[in-house]
Amino acid sequence: MTSRFEKIREDILTQDPLKLMWKLSLPLVVLNFVHLIYNLTDTFWLGRLGRTAVSSPTLSWPVFGTIMSLGMGFGIAGFAFISQYQGSGEFIKAQKAMGNLFTLFLMFSILAGTTGFIFTPSILKTMKIPPDTFDNTVIYLRIMFASIPFSFLGFAFSFALRALGDTRTPTFINILGMILNVALDPILIYGLWGFPKMGVLGAALATAISNFFSSLLVLRLIQTGKMGLKMHLSDLKPDLKLSVNIITKGLPASIGQSLNSLGFVFLVSIISKFGSVAVAAYSIGDRIIQLIFTISDAINQALGSILGQNLGIKNFSRVKEAIKKAVLLNAGVISFFAIFIYLGRGELISIFIKDPQVILEGKNYIEKFIVAMPFFGVFGVFSSLAMVSGRTTEGMALGLIRLWVLRIPMAYYFGKLYGTTGVWIGMNLSNIIACLMAYLWYLRGTWKKTLV
Repeated sequence: MTSRFEKIREDILTQDPLKLMWKLSLPLVVLNFVHLIYNLTDTFWLGRLGRTAVSSPTLSWPVFGTIMSLGMGFGIAGFAFISQYQGSGEFIKAQKAMGNLFTLFLMFSILAGTTGFIFTPSILKTMKIPPDTFDNTVIYLRIMFASIPFSFLGFAFSFALRALGDTRTPTFINILGMILNVALDPILIYGLWGFPKMGVLGAALATAISNFFSSLLVLRLIQTGKMGLKMHLSDLKPDLKLSVNIITKGLPASIGQSLNSLGFVFLVSIISKFGSVAVAAYSIGDRIIQLIFTISDAINQALGSILGQNLGIKNFSRVKEAIKKAVLLNAGVISFFAIFIYLGRGELISIFIKDPQVILEGKNYIEKFIVAMPFFGVFGVFSSLAMVSGRTTEGMALGLIRLWVLRIPMAYYFGKLYGTTGVWIGMNLSNIIACLMAYLWYLRGTWKKTLV
């Protein structure tokens, strides 16, 4: 570990948490915003092909996310070990944890990608998605599964560097990949410059190609050590005890992440019963709402770096200070930007689709859902603490309660009573109740039992 990361560690352990959150989250805000622009660009180009095309990525994501989340839990556990080892000054162990994380991600991604590719049609049939979107969704999802090892290499790199407090390097690589993706979208979707018109297939291929080139850049940086971190083959060799610890702590997070993603499969199934208008409205409305979460997510990711390293040296008073400031920052930022989204909801939706039914339903979705958004941002603060502290089972429980005990039953029940409006209200209430439950968990203080 170079002096660069030692300097970052010193800042994380001593600087004002609020200043640190802004400093570490700014690159992540840029990254999340660029990622959102990519998603909106995808939606824009596919929206011009009609409601069935624009729905394919949304219908694909819960399935793709379910399998990906099984592996992402190990990334969460790896982040916890790396950050706490770094905070405690055990730099060799931190680097070894990084190597084991890369190895676990590679092994899992190959298995998950192969399995998902084979069973894509069967999985989508169980979702009972609208028939007019089925073929396009199969195409999109299979390409995503085929490229999953490249995605996971980038994820491992991002987890490792964020745990060390470097949010700029992963941001740079991801932005390059997304710029390539945005450039390829219209070319492959509409067949520009001599390429065949591929529609939804083109959107999926653009994503796969950009992930491939990003992974090549990651490997090059690791090999040369130009960013201040150089991994060796010996670091990639599995350490039995460490790997078991990562798997043990990662398994609850994996289960929680995958069941949450699976829960969104059920949620989309509930929405799909109201037809392709409801699905398209949810798809576009959700993308617009993510404009706000580009900042909230970045704050919570930056918070994880601060919490992990301070937990490593057991500086609990500083952890509490960071939590308090993150809660206030999240609630304030989300509330501020939510006002502008609400006021311009109709105009924003009409940018992506001209269907008047979709625009009307999309406005309804934003009106009902946006009220509880500050609560979801604050829920993310406590969820971050649970995962970074290694209390992954408790973090899993909080996430599952929010989705499976609260959101899905309420969306289904209120949907039966009030149609799509009831679904949006049920989703809204789940965020409010889950936030209050997460705060009660924080007061218990079990997060003080650290990993190192």
